Amino acid sequence: MLGQALGLKEEEFDALQADYRASPLFDEREKAVLAWSEAMTLNTAKRDQAVWDELRRLFTDAEIVEISLACAMFNMINRLNDSFWTELESEEYNRRQHGAVGVTAGALEDYACRICSRASHEAADKRR
Repeated sequence: MLGQALGLKEEEFDALQADYRASPLFDEREKAVLAWSEAMTLNTAKRDQAVWDELRRLFTDAEIVEISLACAMFNMINRLNDSFWTELESEEYNRRQHGAVGVTAGALEDYACRICSRASHEAADKRR
C-alpha cells in the first residue's frame, strides 16, 4: 500500500517481481537502491563489492545510511511478523486505507532533504 501511496505503478510492481535490473522503468539510482536492499535482505551485502561500489558511486554517506536504515527496519518488521505468525490486514482493508495513508513522494523527499541537509551542516561544523 505504501508503494501505491507513493505513486508506484502496476508495471513497476511487475518489474520488481521480474528482473528490475533490465527494466527501463527504473533509473540507475533506483536500481542501485534495489540491489543494495536485496543484498541486505539476503544478507549478502558484505560479500557483494559490485553492489557496494555502485551505491557509493551514486549516493553520499548520509544517503547510504538512510537507505540502509529503511531497509533494515522493514527487514526487522518482516522477521517479527513472520516469527509471531502475525495475521496481516486483508488486501481489501489496505485498499480502503489507501487514501488515509497521507504519505506522498514529495513529503518523503522533503523529509529526506531536511535530514541530509542537517547531516551536511553538522559535518561541516565538525570540520571547522
